Amino acid sequence: MTTNDPQQQQMIRDAMKSIAERKPGRTKLVYDKTKRTIVAVAEGSQVPRALNITADDADMFGAITLSGTWLREAWPSLAAGSDVAVRFTLWDKGDAYTLCDLGPQVGPITAEVAVGLEGPGDSDDTRLRIILSKDSSAAAHGPCTFVAPDGSTFTLKGYDHHDGRVVPLDVAIVEVQPALSERRAGLLENTVLDDRSIVCFGLGTGGAYAAIELAKCGVRRFTLVDPDRLSVGNVSRHPGGISQVGRYKVNVVRDAILEKNPDAQVFVYPIAVSPEKLEDIRSLIRGANLVICGTDNRPSKLLINQLCIEENVAAVYGGAFRRAYGGQVLRVRPRVSPCQQCFISAMPDEAADVEISSPTEADAVAYSDRPVAVEPGLSLDVLPIANFLTKLALMELLEGKPTSLDILRRDFSAPWYLWLNRPEPGTQYAGMPPLSDSIDEMTINRWYGVEFERDTACPACGDFLGTMAAAHGIDLDAVVIPSKA
Repeated sequence: MTTNDPQQQQMIRDAMKSIAERKPGRTKLVYDKTKRTIVAVAEGSQVPRALNITADDADMFGAITLSGTWLREAWPSLAAGSDVAVRFTLWDKGDAYTLCDLGPQVGPITAEVAVGLEGPGDSDDTRLRIILSKDSSAAAHGPCTFVAPDGSTFTLKGYDHHDGRVVPLDVAIVEVQPALSERRAGLLENTVLDDRSIVCFGLGTGGAYAAIELAKCGVRRFTLVDPDRLSVGNVSRHPGGISQVGRYKVNVVRDAILEKNPDAQVFVYPIAVSPEKLEDIRSLIRGANLVICGTDNRPSKLLINQLCIEENVAAVYGGAFRRAYGGQVLRVRPRVSPCQQCFISAMPDEAADVEISSPTEADAVAYSDRPVAVEPGLSLDVLPIANFLTKLALMELLEGKPTSLDILRRDFSAPWYLWLNRPEPGTQYAGMPPLSDSIDEMTINRWYGVEFERDTACPACGDFLGTMAAAHGIDLDAVVIPSKA
């Protein structure tokens, strides 16, 4: 409380204790309308000492967060006079109570709360209760006000019966989707991404981050593909925490998506991208509006690239250079822009410069007599790459949709984007000038869009056979391909 008077502080504590226990006390709180203050008054006292109450002081009880959707679904039982039991997570020693059904990640301590209309049962020994009191004068949109399906208005209050005391709890009724959409309004229409579907291959730092951020933007349909489990080493960069070690990454990211957008549909496939799963991977790509590829090896990227071209689905590929000194993002619009195979042919050094971020990838590039260590970079060096990948993915999902973000299309016209975190020794970027000294030269901490052309002879998206035949004087019409016996 904002007073230094020890006597007033003790009087306030005595008064609040009496209120919480619903017992008469020798001290009461009185509001002084002229001074706009609350004072604690002892019995027989004529000159109260004023106490200023701040907004922080007013938040003196635990808070209960309850879903308006849940209340409406439970209304038939409540209207019939029955209490409805529902589970809440208790956070921070009872400071906050959150409806378990709000999201998938329930806390370690839960408790059953009885919800019911005001009546004779209010004084029973149920520890946690939420009481709906009919109140026609209540503001229709107050945080603790519920407008029932029949139009009647109720004020909600929570109570914790504990150790012989009754502690009041503030109740906040939330409407989840409207509240989430409100923060996107102005840039994105509330339903503009409802019909968009993405497939994420590879749920490492970049892929996981992109999926979660797109869920925040309002994307509601996700397919997640990754065979790996979250390890302790992953936690230094991955959105998943130490308490989730051992879980499949697809499940960790699924729960994180649902925490941000509980109405999302998330399909998980803990499988590897390999030729053996070709048709399974194809069916996932075929139903998507966009593919995000964050896998850490070339064969999987080329397989995804080929299938995206065949199914005419746009894709965004992201990756960090070794030890995350920089990174790149490639956007592929099938048969319109260069594809992943074109990129490898045009820029073999950049395509080969990849971060070794997993034991599988380290083993794949190791020599038989010389192992390769896992050397991932810092999370803060990877996130700029993941963030740009996500922004580029969002722009692809918004293609043909009304949005204020259309002004960015002029900035995202190139197929390939380069980012550098530091002038890494031993690379072509080692001699870059300091960021503060350069105007016309490349420096760290800047994105560069790079234009390059499709390879007309690309085996994936070009006329490879026709180009080779022309180069060697072969008439393809005259070639007879023997049939299988």
